[in-house]
Amino acid sequence: MQGQDLTNGHIPKQLWSLAWPMMLSMFFHSLYNLVDAFWVAKLSASAIAAVSISQIVLFVMISLAMGVSVGTAVLVGQNIGANKKDLAERILGQGYLLTIFAALFFTAIILIFKNKLLVISGAVGDILPLAQPYFTVVTSGSIFTFLMMMTSISFNAQGDNFTMTKLFAVSTLVNTILDPLLIFGYGGFPELGIAGAAYATLISQVVFLILALRLLMKPTMMVPLKLKLLQLEWSSVKSVINIGLPASLNQVLNPLGFSALMFFVSASFYEAGAAAFSIGFRIEFFAFIPAIGFGFGAMSLIGQNIGAGKHERVREVLKFAVYFGSGAALVFSLLSFLFAPYIVGVFTSDPLVTDYALQYFRVVPIGYVFFAIAFIEANIFQGIGRSWPGFWITFSRIGIALSLTVVSLQIFSLEIWSVWISIVIGSIIASSFGLVWVRRALATARPKEVAPDYVLKGEENLTPPIG
Repeated sequence: MQGQDLTNGHIPKQLWSLAWPMMLSMFFHSLYNLVDAFWVAKLSASAIAAVSISQIVLFVMISLAMGVSVGTAVLVGQNIGANKKDLAERILGQGYLLTIFAALFFTAIILIFKNKLLVISGAVGDILPLAQPYFTVVTSGSIFTFLMMMTSISFNAQGDNFTMTKLFAVSTLVNTILDPLLIFGYGGFPELGIAGAAYATLISQVVFLILALRLLMKPTMMVPLKLKLLQLEWSSVKSVINIGLPASLNQVLNPLGFSALMFFVSASFYEAGAAAFSIGFRIEFFAFIPAIGFGFGAMSLIGQNIGAGKHERVREVLKFAVYFGSGAALVFSLLSFLFAPYIVGVFTSDPLVTDYALQYFRVVPIGYVFFAIAFIEANIFQGIGRSWPGFWITFSRIGIALSLTVVSLQIFSLEIWSVWISIVIGSIIASSFGLVWVRRALATARPKEVAPDYVLKGEENLTPPIG
């Protein structure tokens, strides 16, 4: 059977077995954007800013839909731990159907208001006409991104992340090959410019989905995807939404926060500031990969152990996830600081952009450790079925950063380094009170509070969120 039982065994070993494939998967996935940025940057500085700004709106849309994936994964994991495979299969099928509905709905909305959304995101001057073709192509095929997310988290809930690693590697290779061919028209391909990067991404996603869904539908999976179960049942859909809604809003806060910061940076420091922020943000994502890996690994462990009623193991998961995630982020922050000139040089030779970007890498990496802790805290809360605390942790992190940015730029007219410092302060404060919150929640929770019974159609039990 493909997957693993996470209710017994050595927690650090299990956490690592879940985290490293997820980290490698996210590394490959992040290369989608990094490779796009590398090739698009050869067109112009405005082109790379256009791609980054286009992706802000897409991140918001995907983040809203991610709640369906997270809610489904938590409930699937809890029912695996409770040895209720049939119910886990039904929830998985409903999760996929909800994902398809969400993708179609959000795609239609975004395409209707695409120009206004791009302008709000900071597409000013020459950036808007460059952003439009990329944005239109990627948005039109965003259902593939939604399904990739759902599929990846479905494997994660079953304790199998290594399969996703291999598939992301294949998909990234396809994207890497197609990018220069479609952007510049090499090898007889049409020269599509910035839109070529979007087409390359969509094709590589289709390759991923074809391979991944074939595996997920195999009966050897711990919880296989069965097409006959792609039907909606309000009882379990409501449970998915109870967990997924705050998880979605939590995910939305990150791109919205980035969008707001980009707006202030663009307004005050124009295209050079926007380009520098885009470069820093792209590299910064690699620092978040350990947090994502250990965060989602912890969510899988917690989901199954909550279902099995093993709450002491849940508390141990928090400890090891924070240790491992923050330690890895610290290493990356040091590397980013040391190799900043070489990193920036890959993307730009513009003196002003280089100066702004180097300031970014001298300051923001200080906050990588605290961001990692905050992210893991949110995943821990999601794993026990409480997504709202994670939302408030993220909200405070972004809110503090934005507030300090407004004060520093609008009132004191400080330089761009003040924005970078604001980002760090937000992460430090949010992660600190979040750690106290999650420790208290796990220390005071009683078994019946953590995993109450929930009756589905009067015949089966399900463990929904608490609070």
